[in-house]
Amino acid sequence: MTNVKGLWAFIGALVLLLLAVTWAWFQSSGKLQPAAIVGEVKISEAEYVSALKQKFGEQVLNDLINREVVFQEAKRLGVSADPKQVEQELEQIRDSYGSRTDSEFQQALQKQAGTSLDAVKREITYQILLQTLATKDISVSDDEVMKVYESRADRYTRPMQVRLYQIAVASQKEAEQVAAELKQGANFQTLAKERSIDQKTATTGGDLGWVSLRDPKLPDEAWNEIESLKAKDNSRAVKTGDQYVIYHLEQKRDATQRTFAEVKEELRREIAFAQVESLDVVLERMRESVGVQISGQMPH
Repeated sequence: MTNVKGLWAFIGALVLLLLAVTWAWFQSSGKLQPAAIVGEVKISEAEYVSALKQKFGEQVLNDLINREVVFQEAKRLGVSADPKQVEQELEQIRDSYGSRTDSEFQQALQKQAGTSLDAVKREITYQILLQTLATKDISVSDDEVMKVYESRADRYTRPMQVRLYQIAVASQKEAEQVAAELKQGANFQTLAKERSIDQKTATTGGDLGWVSLRDPKLPDEAWNEIESLKAKDNSRAVKTGDQYVIYHLEQKRDATQRTFAEVKEELRREIAFAQVESLDVVLERMRESVGVQISGQMPH
């Protein structure tokens, strides 16, 4: 559950693929427009769907079946995902995207991973239930969990973070002009959109997201200036490479340490999950318990 962005990008791809297949099938069933026209040759929706199903269909179908099997088996056995843990996992993902509000988080998920907040919550729930079901017969003592927790202290520590915005310009003179406008009350994010030459952040008002203190993606000379700022302060212009950058510190977030009590059950399940011989065998067993019939095949 810790391979954050890669996991959600993969989930997003599956979701988009499923939508494409479903919509393409719907269009083909209604005999609507062709999928594409190349010269005078039409590529029909039926051909499009057939190619998608041939290349990805089995993978997507099995993924959908496995998820439904896990949810049904969990319901049958009275197993549920702790809402607090779902929120904790969601918060870690939110942090990885540098999102401050739910709206920002949802936009980031849609833009970068092609998925939604509800889909992410459901996937977290699925992963928790799958681990719980797969490890229900594996015992891990508190002492063993504590040893692993102590050996991974850094994993459960989040350093101090700052929410940063920046305006990058090409010369000291421009930086002085921007600083003067800010002192006169100009809006930092508006100026960033109008004046910043940093292509990655200018369109979002200079937003750098939540950045851990002394994160190497910012140079030492920038941190030397940023560390002295209070919330809502603007920095002096900092020369970084061939640019002059003014930073705005919107908010600070103190360093935190997740306690053993907070992570004990999550870690116990993770340790036990590592001892599962074959997840395929576990899923197959659950399929047999629930009952799965794929069109054209005998029931599982």
